[in-house]
Amino acid sequence: MFKRLFASRNRPCFANPSRWDTLVYDLSGDRLEITLPPQDYDFPEDDNGKRFNLFDQSVYDYDVEPDRNNHTAHQRGISKDAIVRRNWDTYGSFWLGHPLGKLQCAAVICDTSRMPSQLNCFNPEQMERLIIHALYYSKGPGFGDGDGSNEFDTPVNWQIKQLHGVEWVYFESWKRRPEWVTFTHSTYGCHFSSWLVTPLFANKYMLLSFSAIGSLPAEPSNNLMHQRIQQIIPGIKLSFSPEAQKQRTEAQHRFPDAKYSPARTPEAWKYYGSYREGDYAKGEKPHIFEGPCSPPPELY
Repeated sequence: MFKRLFASRNRPCFANPSRWDTLVYDLSGDRLEITLPPQDYDFPEDDNGKRFNLFDQSVYDYDVEPDRNNHTAHQRGISKDAIVRRNWDTYGSFWLGHPLGKLQCAAVICDTSRMPSQLNCFNPEQMERLIIHALYYSKGPGFGDGDGSNEFDTPVNWQIKQLHGVEWVYFESWKRRPEWVTFTHSTYGCHFSSWLVTPLFANKYMLLSFSAIGSLPAEPSNNLMHQRIQQIIPGIKLSFSPEAQKQRTEAQHRFPDAKYSPARTPEAWKYYGSYREGDYAKGEKPHIFEGPCSPPPELY
């Protein structure tokens, strides 16, 4: 109550619920447990159930079209419905009249069974390649329609975390100001995502994200977002089904020396070749981005 009373842009805060909810999900025998504050939006949270058949391919959207530079479709599937999705507002002064920012926690399942490169998610080196490949299509040059406005520094703050006996990869993606933009948007410096990734089966992995749209000044906003994220992470527990544990053990025997990189620097991806202002007389868009971007990262 006192945090809300004295909140400001320099001291933003979340609502302070009296309880957090522990949610448990059955993922084809794998068990996910996560403890979260209740959603404080006006609209209800998504409720997609607590049991999911990860081997029913109808639950996935598969990328079957070439990307914007005509690179071959990679056929990765992403679950149509999030396993969990919750949203929270951040607040400043009472008289402000609207929230300062938003934080969303969401988890999706990625299916690699149709991908032409059959990589084992329980092999850390192969899982790492899948992560960078996925980043290319979610935050890199393969994301969007090539309008040049969505550029990110990623992965940032790469870490390997042990959570209750399971290895997770943690990293961040930070939205940056593209070179062609001459002004500073209000969310540059306080618009980021934190990610946690771990295998579920040999051809399935979970991607859990925290997406933050903060407010200026950036430092107190970012500190608040990170504080909540770091409160949630230790309570994430994943238990493997007998089949998943069998696949995990087999991978450890087949790839005994495979390890995740202990650190990574952001990818030096090129999002477009050149930029120019559009010609209204010719019916062009206001901003024209030309030339190729970086190709998808190799999976081998």
